[in-house]
Amino acid sequence: MPPKHTPTSAEGYDLILVGAGSASCLIASRLSQKLPDHRILVLEAGEHIRNDPKVQTPGLSATLQSDPTYDWQYVTAPEPGLNNRRVKHPRGKLVGGTSAINSHSVVFPNYEWHDRIARELLSDLGRTDWSAQGMKDCYRRWQHEGSESRVNNDVGSLDRVQTSYPRTMDVLRLQWIKAFEELGHATSTTGFTESSAGAVTVTNAVDSSIGERSHAGTAFLEPALKRGNVTLKTGIKVEQILFDEVLTADGRLNARGIRYTSQGDQHLITAREVILCAGVFGSPTILERSGIGLRHILSAANIPILYELPGVGENLQDHLNCSLACETRDGVPTRDEALRSPEVRKATSLEYERSRTGPLSEGAAYSFAFTPLQMLEKPSETEELIEKVERWVEGESDPKLRAQYSVIQSTIESPSEATATTFMLRTQRHRDADSVPPNTPPFVDGNYVTVVAMLAHPFSRGSCHISSDPSHEAEISFNYLSHPLDVEILARHLVLIERLFQQPAFSAITKPKARRLPRSFPYPISSLEDAKNILPINAATNYHPCGTCSMMREDLGGVVDERLRVYGTKNVRVCDASVLPIIPRGNILTAVYAFAEKAVEIICKEVEGSP
Repeated sequence: MPPKHTPTSAEGYDLILVGAGSASCLIASRLSQKLPDHRILVLEAGEHIRNDPKVQTPGLSATLQSDPTYDWQYVTAPEPGLNNRRVKHPRGKLVGGTSAINSHSVVFPNYEWHDRIARELLSDLGRTDWSAQGMKDCYRRWQHEGSESRVNNDVGSLDRVQTSYPRTMDVLRLQWIKAFEELGHATSTTGFTESSAGAVTVTNAVDSSIGERSHAGTAFLEPALKRGNVTLKTGIKVEQILFDEVLTADGRLNARGIRYTSQGDQHLITAREVILCAGVFGSPTILERSGIGLRHILSAANIPILYELPGVGENLQDHLNCSLACETRDGVPTRDEALRSPEVRKATSLEYERSRTGPLSEGAAYSFAFTPLQMLEKPSETEELIEKVERWVEGESDPKLRAQYSVIQSTIESPSEATATTFMLRTQRHRDADSVPPNTPPFVDGNYVTVVAMLAHPFSRGSCHISSDPSHEAEISFNYLSHPLDVEILARHLVLIERLFQQPAFSAITKPKARRLPRSFPYPISSLEDAKNILPINAATNYHPCGTCSMMREDLGGVVDERLRVYGTKNVRVCDASVLPIIPRGNILTAVYAFAEKAVEIICKEVEGSP
């Protein structure tokens, strides 16, 4: 139908940011200060939810991730590697995006990851900017750590997310550190640094001065909106990017604006540049609806092809994890009572309301470890795996995948780099509901310590594309555990957890012959085959999807170049989790913020260099 409203020239913008998620909020904040003469429009499909106790309270993050008020509730197609389970993928339905509903843990990539991406996947023009050295300041600028002085000449004037360590180090947190010290791996340095194996106590995105969540919406966008050159529109569905009919002199598409729907009516709005920050599922599908993507996907949806770009919507990755739990000795405090007891939950809520203290004032996980398999494997076991990986990489017929796989291969061969990021939960955890009898109680008796292995760099790849039926949502498939090496490596990490449980530090806090979880396999793991059998029933997502608009060379399947510009276009960029070409070792939000900081550097340099 024809647009209801055609904007006048006064309604044009210098820059449109599509989406008000983690990256977009940061970009709007920085550009509102650095380019005060630029008019910036932020279009968000969700709402701007302010001063909401559910969002503000760190300990309530799990309740947000199933509530349609806050969560877009994406669901995958049946995943064969997980016994055909459909996997829910929460994404934030509000300003701040998923940073406003996630579980807070702040885990950084390592130098080696950045250097390999820059060296192996980018053109010469991007290698310096995107190297570890070129990214150091980007990882520093976006946050303020609670232990740091707020007076900082470099970044004191910048809007920043507040992060903090746990207020207390209880028995389980201390024993976590001790267990790795017993293995000869003293506490590693947290933050963006070179890899080293061992345990870390990480920060969470919590402002400890007030006991509240700190997210991109509050930290970045709200201050930007007060500066006068940023406009926010919510409840907006962006249909497509509009391009000039005539190509530029060098044969590229020139975006002239956006078509969007608001309250059922279509609108057009113009801009000099468009940045897609709609997320790993949103950004590729907007490109596809705009005529950029895989030929057969666009043809099936009757969309004219403006630029054939096969990487759009491909290369989808996620951190799959699997956990084992062990019953703790009497007197070792966990959070299991709060799971089972309404009275305990009420008391916890009252404490938080009174003083912003207690369990609800903190995130769920602070105790992490970067775990190479070499940490607890025999040398012969690791050598066997390295040989398997080498055969798979050499035998990969697709040069695009082989380039990525060789990056992962280097990580596996390194004794200091994590093949899994492992973390501890001070409570029981269940991911095997489909494998136990109906009406099984959600929680078991007893108190538990749970150790979770999160596969750092999976080999499996999935996709996210528009449906041929425009009334349907995006079609999402991760193909979890479809690559045999993922099964092999994650199963080995379950064996590593079992060996960790045998260390003196864990023996001191767990019962002799302790009860075990998952419920569907309540026994110690005695073989690699045991571990492989647990994966389909107890593996789960860590909610870290990325990769669908990867920053790589176009010949390797990339969608954006080292300037984050979409191939074939003059003035369309993407900046969100979709541009991460290979998933980093831990929670991806730190990388998303850092990539957004780099995007700001790039944009400002181009503005300074323009006539």
